[in-house]
Amino acid sequence: MGDWRRTLVRAGLRSLHAGGIHHVTASRLGGMGGILAFHRVHRPLRKEFASETGSIAPEHFRRLVRTLIDRGYDILSMSELIKRLSSGEASASKFVCLTFDDGYVDTYTAAYAICREYHVPMTVFLMTGAIRRQFPMWGLALEAAVNSVDHLELWCRGEIVKRSCQTFSEKRETFRVLASRLAQASPDEICHTSQDLERRYGLDCIAAGDPTLMTASMVKEMAASSLVEFGAHTVHHARLASLSDQAARWEIEQSKRECEALTGAPVRHFAYPYGDSKSAGPREFTYCRELGFASAVTTVSDTVSRSDRSRLHALPRLTYNSLFDDLSWLDLLLSGALPALKRRWDTYRMSGMTS
Repeated sequence: MGDWRRTLVRAGLRSLHAGGIHHVTASRLGGMGGILAFHRVHRPLRKEFASETGSIAPEHFRRLVRTLIDRGYDILSMSELIKRLSSGEASASKFVCLTFDDGYVDTYTAAYAICREYHVPMTVFLMTGAIRRQFPMWGLALEAAVNSVDHLELWCRGEIVKRSCQTFSEKRETFRVLASRLAQASPDEICHTSQDLERRYGLDCIAAGDPTLMTASMVKEMAASSLVEFGAHTVHHARLASLSDQAARWEIEQSKRECEALTGAPVRHFAYPYGDSKSAGPREFTYCRELGFASAVTTVSDTVSRSDRSRLHALPRLTYNSLFDDLSWLDLLLSGALPALKRRWDTYRMSGMTS
């Protein structure tokens, strides 16, 4: 999202919040609570394109946790949530789950430190290929390449892409264009692109992500605590719906095995990479159920209601990002206002595309 678009979206949503829409929708659309999805708890530098939108500053995350506690939310692990949903247990308090994807080092240094301070649980979904340093965090390698050259040539999904990277705006746009293409790529295509980055620019794509990722010892320390449970997030952060039956099932099953080897404990929860309806569907939901997961989460934006007990392997999540540095975003998400607006916008956009 460009700077001017981000400014317009912020202004529009702040106006909605100031008008009190979250007070109007909370009782009707807020459900039982929500599963919040985070990536990085980190304040990115200007050149950190890969972390630009998926980060929340540590001080903001601290305020968020403190606010949830002060407002009387039950902060639950995913296992506690599934127990509450499955049993039909009534609670006067709404809940929130704090979930973190991929396994960034600041999940340990910042998020875990804050959750430990307030003694609240968290769930971390690991991309095991990256945590085991056997598959690149390609966004970080691409970022390193873009920042190091004035002109980029790169094999990307069957063709050589050539882009100017002389100015900051050109670097950001080059990263955006290539990242959007690579997000659709298969693991084999990612490996091919990474090899091309290494050959052309002398990068070590595994090493490029190493300082940004949790280590196995961090995972073990967190797993030994009473506050953190780990879930699987595939081996290669694969867009599962684009894979064959055999490859998609392998990504889910193998990541479960590797998570269990890293943590020394059963892994009962899964997060679909990308998580939208084009990335995971009934086939993937069935695989997760057959492979013994108690739950699996999408990125379909919605709060959790009692009816979700019938779709434990397709639970909605509320993505929290850097669009705001205040708590108006939290109010708009947990009230159900923002998910409802997004559904209306998606319906409008699709109707325009088919008319």
